[in-house]
Amino acid sequence: MAQALPGGSAGDPASWPEVSKSPFAWGSKQGDDIAVTAWSDGPALYDMSDHPEPPTVPGPTVAGGRSSVMYVKQAVALARTRGAAAVATAPISKEALRLASIRYPGHTELLADLCGLEPQEVTMLFVTRDLKVALATIHQSLKEAIASLSSPGIEARLRLVRDEHRRWFGGDPRIAVCALNPHAGEGGLFGAEEREILAPAIAASHRSGVDVSGPYAADTLFVRAARGEFDVVLALYHDQATIAVKARSFGSAVNMTLGLPFLRTSVDHGTAFDLAGKGTADHGSLVEAILLAARLSDRA
Repeated sequence: MAQALPGGSAGDPASWPEVSKSPFAWGSKQGDDIAVTAWSDGPALYDMSDHPEPPTVPGPTVAGGRSSVMYVKQAVALARTRGAAAVATAPISKEALRLASIRYPGHTELLADLCGLEPQEVTMLFVTRDLKVALATIHQSLKEAIASLSSPGIEARLRLVRDEHRRWFGGDPRIAVCALNPHAGEGGLFGAEEREILAPAIAASHRSGVDVSGPYAADTLFVRAARGEFDVVLALYHDQATIAVKARSFGSAVNMTLGLPFLRTSVDHGTAFDLAGKGTADHGSLVEAILLAARLSDRA
């Protein structure tokens, strides 16, 4: 069930920050009259007022981008009003969102905004059978992700990962921070981020009670974690995490969003429009996302 927020019970919509955000900022194509609504029964469908025609061929469309956002809004409303114990999402087309002039780069940022949270207050956690990897930065270019790294930001991410691991999996995790540069910077020879940003953040977090160590070279850390040396790896940018996760468990990994007031899981892959209608798409990750949501929903 949705976690209670300050000011009211979990089932009371007035206790959710998003209720005060009216009209919602959905971009120029969305209008001001779209409100989050919930219902006690019936299918979770939202029929758009302009009734767009379905696309003739699979691919990103304006209608698809708008529809996907509206479905997410309805899912959040169901979680908010205790109509759902968790939310499991299929992939979303970032290109379709852009075509529809919707400003969110993905599910994670959209969900955060619906809950009245800032983007930095949530993050992704990829869960596999023997590996968990959280992200320090999410949907940014590599250049932007590196430029955004800071010791306070890493400390905040480590606290979030520790607290959310307690919440969903129980106990304080052993967290390992992944290095940015080859050989973890090799004492500054290959970059100073480890020495100037990561090491101070790790030391400060450790002093505050977070079980964290590193930074460790990326080329060996994920193997060490998969063998049981660590419970969670904090990766510094999107593909540093996803390459490791997908190389090991593509099609069976699950993406969780940490920091939301409710449980949300999703797949580890994109929309794959090229496979639509061919009967060849692998649904394994969606099955795993639903199963993980079911297993953890009683802890929400």
